[in-house]
Amino acid sequence: MSRIIIILCCLYLTVSNTFASIISATPENYTVLVANLVAGDTMHLAAGDYVKNLTLKNISGTETNPIVIMGSGTETRFLAQSCCNTVSLTKCAYLVLSNFVIEGQNLEVDAIKAEGTAGNWAHHITIEKLNITGYGNNQQIVGISTKCPAWNWIIRKNRIVGAGTGLYLGNSDGTKPFVNGLIEFNFVANTIGYNIEVKHQINSQRDSIVGIAINGKTIIRNNVFSKDTNSSTGGSARPNLLVGGMPSIGWGSQDYYEIYNNFFFNNPTEALFQGTGNIYFYNNILVNHYDASGLRAVYITPQNGISPQDIKVFHNTIWAKNSSGGIRIYNADKKYKQYCYSNAVFAPNAISNFTNAMDNVTDTYEKASEYLLSADIDLSKLNLYPQSNKLNSTISDTSLFVNVSNASKDFNNDIFDWTNRGAYSGCCVNNGWKLQLDTMPDYTKVVNSIEELEKVNSISVIITNGIIELNLKSNCQANLFDYLGNFISSQDMQIGENNINISALHNGVYYLQLLNSIDKNILKILKK
Repeated sequence: MSRIIIILCCLYLTVSNTFASIISATPENYTVLVANLVAGDTMHLAAGDYVKNLTLKNISGTETNPIVIMGSGTETRFLAQSCCNTVSLTKCAYLVLSNFVIEGQNLEVDAIKAEGTAGNWAHHITIEKLNITGYGNNQQIVGISTKCPAWNWIIRKNRIVGAGTGLYLGNSDGTKPFVNGLIEFNFVANTIGYNIEVKHQINSQRDSIVGIAINGKTIIRNNVFSKDTNSSTGGSARPNLLVGGMPSIGWGSQDYYEIYNNFFFNNPTEALFQGTGNIYFYNNILVNHYDASGLRAVYITPQNGISPQDIKVFHNTIWAKNSSGGIRIYNADKKYKQYCYSNAVFAPNAISNFTNAMDNVTDTYEKASEYLLSADIDLSKLNLYPQSNKLNSTISDTSLFVNVSNASKDFNNDIFDWTNRGAYSGCCVNNGWKLQLDTMPDYTKVVNSIEELEKVNSISVIITNGIIELNLKSNCQANLFDYLGNFISSQDMQIGENNINISALHNGVYYLQLLNSIDKNILKILKK
């Protein structure tokens, strides 16, 4: 391994070295630059109005070296044009789109679309920190849409307000499936149709493409879904969130959804949640002050020929006026079991049709205030944390939930005491996130290293032996993050020689932030 010494103001760093391309783009030149992006490039979009659409065709990074296209927050704006979708993806992979505005100008185009053209696919796509507005011309206009086989997408920390449909993932006929997605920390509100729909999948669609010939899961967590205004009515009315079923045989037949720690607020014309297939639905808070005629707040029911299968509904808090029911399951597949445990439901006909229902607390919509700190129709006063000794009883059976990702934590990510019912563990004082129509805080994201890379002294290095060797001229704190800015570890470094062992981490891109009393440096680390 070749070795060089790089001198920064607070340290000497001894490693093998390569330089990443940091490309500065403007509204005048970005369409030329984007066509030449290669793995590992970061294209920074300067402030300004981008009036040509962002067409991404055959733009692919790698697992260890993704391509990043990032803006300057609200100062970087893509303005929709009537010719085509504002951001169009064709045969793209390992691509990150981050930190800019997409303004639809009420035109009949989608904001972001993985196109449905023949032979198209899109995988390992991250869409984060985008602000999508003005895409509400009609219900078929979508904020983020996939119409081709799409897998391993991360959709996080976006704001989508007033769209026809917020997210529409998968094709309407059950072909071209959306597989293994992570949808988190988004705010989707005031859509005409769905806040989000993940489409059902018909048989045989998962067999011909390696990336989707797997059994996996889609996680939907820490989102805020609201249809308080703007909802369609009658036959066009849609739930806040709908998830369709998986194939009945072959690849994908074992797939499931984990839906947790979300806040659902109001739907005057449909259910808050509807789903079928294999679903773990837990630690959610659902509020509906409307009585959508004939509709339940949570409705688990067959759709497109797929019946409810492995269903676990637990530790949710529901305060809903829906006279047709709080949680209802209908026509479940008898080859599977469906559980409804440890929920707190304040709604007419609170829980119905579950043969395995236990440890739930139920009462009417009007009596929620007898159990909760502030069951107030005014959202600014709403606090659904339990009163003392109102939502606790004997210990619930936890054996059913040992394989569920976040079952040990509550809505606030506090450790769950299984004597509690509903989404919160504890009583009396809620020190967590205040229920509101906004994105939830992500306390695990201490720094967005990709953004900071643009603001401070930085350099890129390759590590092939799993050891980062540092020779420091002063004491430093070393903070390690993944390529999306998620915190991994921290340790104190002393003057002289120091090693950081990253051999246990997967190969890929990481950021090492080095801090002392006078300086800050960030190193982009490629572990091979």
